[in-house]
Parts: sequence; structure tokens; C-alpha cells
Amino acid sequence: MTILSEKATTVAVEGSTWRGVVKDSTATAGAVNLFNTTPRWLLVSKRLVDPKALKGPKKILDQARNFLRGDSPGPDGKFIPGGLPPWDRKGRFILPNAMNEEVVRALGEFKSRFEDAVEALRSDLPAAIDQARYENPDLFKDTDYGGVEGIIERYRFDIEFDLIPDAGDIRVDASKQFVAALKSSVETRSAKKLNEVTAHAISTIVEVVGHFADALSAYDPDKKGAAPFRDSTVDKVRDLIGVIPALNVQGDAKIDQIRQDLIAAIGNKSAKELREDADVRKDTVEKARAVANNIDNLFG
Repeated sequence: MTILSEKATTVAVEGSTWRGVVKDSTATAGAVNLFNTTPRWLLVSKRLVDPKALKGPKKILDQARNFLRGDSPGPDGKFIPGGLPPWDRKGRFILPNAMNEEVVRALGEFKSRFEDAVEALRSDLPAAIDQARYENPDLFKDTDYGGVEGIIERYRFDIEFDLIPDAGDIRVDASKQFVAALKSSVETRSAKKLNEVTAHAISTIVEVVGHFADALSAYDPDKKGAAPFRDSTVDKVRDLIGVIPALNVQGDAKIDQIRQDLIAAIGNKSAKELREDADVRKDTVEKARAVANNIDNLFG
């Protein structure tokens, strides 16, 4: 029986930035007077610096998190199709051992870029604060900032890995009944998550292959703008082919066969070739749809 704790760990990107926004009593009082109301119904916040000055670190932190979800490419431009399977709803994901090196390298690069962006912000903040002092003089207060270093200390980018609980490695000084119940709970959750990883792999294949077939089928070389067929659509299929073995943590022969069928369907065809050759385009659409239909037959 496959034990998930032997095949994967969990990974999360934890971090924080500075919003550069605070509530302001002076602005609130002015707005309350202007709109004939009370602070019970109206509260005003102000920006401490131009939001553009703060974009760099936050953008990189968001990219790293979205990389794990499959919504953004890694530093090398490659996606994790469908993202990693979620472990919980708090941003922790299941990381198959076969993907460790790739994901660790990508997150390490994101962290390095984040740190560089924070250092750039450290240099830019004095000028950004001076801009606020000049352009927003009536509401400007030095005490809102706490100094440049105090702001920089708010920035954090942590990569957190953890082991997946193993029922065979539980050491608790408690009654036999409690330990047995705890082990049963861990085994049940592990088995549930193991099945979810397989389900995630299957749904990702269906989604990526289905989008590929739909986009290719809709493409009309005489009306390219109406339904474009982009290079990235082919790239995502190739990325998917690369990660299927890692997501197939149970070594399911049916999933491996789907991967082989997908390789046969796409071959070494480029997006350019698919756009320009109607016969190749038609044949590839049929083979891609056959792969999707086969998934329904195997797992439906």
C-alpha cells in the first residue's frame, strides 16, 4: 500500500509586507463634518506612500504563492499545471518527492528576488516618505512611519516544509484507546489525501488537455484574432507531461498510460506547426479528445 508520508512532504510560502495605509483621525474628523455624520459611520484611512513604491516585494511574494497554485509561472517561465494538490485551506500544499528539487529551486529564486526588492525599497523609502510630506502636508505625520528600518522589518518571505504525519510514527504518552484512535485518524486522513492527489492529477489532465483541444479546434487561420491559439497552450501541455509522473504518487498504471497517450498525441509538434497545418491540427485535436475520453472511460 502506498504511504503518502513516504512519497511527499508539504510546502507553504509564508510572508508579509507593509500596506502603507493607516487610519487618520484628522481626515476622519474632516469627512465627518463634510458629510454631517459621526465616526460611528465613517472612518478614513490615508496612504503613507505612493502605492507604486511598494509593489515590488508584494508582487514577488504573490507570484511565489501563485506558483504553488499553478496560477503563475516559476522563475524559469514554467508552470505547475493545475498547481500542487492542497494539503489544507491555509496555503499548505502536498509536494511529491519527485518535484522537490524543481520547487525548492523555484522558491529559492523567488525568495532571492524578494530580498533584492526589499533592499531596493529600503533605498527608495526616504524619497517616498518625503514625497508624502510634500504632497500631503496637512495629513502627514512622522509618527505614522516608525522609521525606514521599522518598515523593512515587516517584510518576510519564508519557505516552510513539513513532514506528512505517519500513523506508524506516533509517540504519545496516553491510553491505548486514545493512541489507537489517533493512529486511525491519521491513517484515514493520509488515505483521503492520497486519493485526492490522484484525483487532482486526473482533473488537471482533463482541464489542460480539454483546453488544448478546444483552443486548437476553435482556431481559424483566417480569423486569428477571434480565437487565437497561443504558444503557451502547447507549453502547458508539455509542462503537464513533465509533472504527471510526480503527481502519480500511487504509481497508477492507468495514469502513466494517459501520459504516454498524451505524448503520442502532441509529439514534437510546435504551436506554429499546429496553426499553419490544417491536417496536423485536425489530427491532433482528435487525438487529444481521445485522451480526454479515455480518462472518462478509465476513471468515470
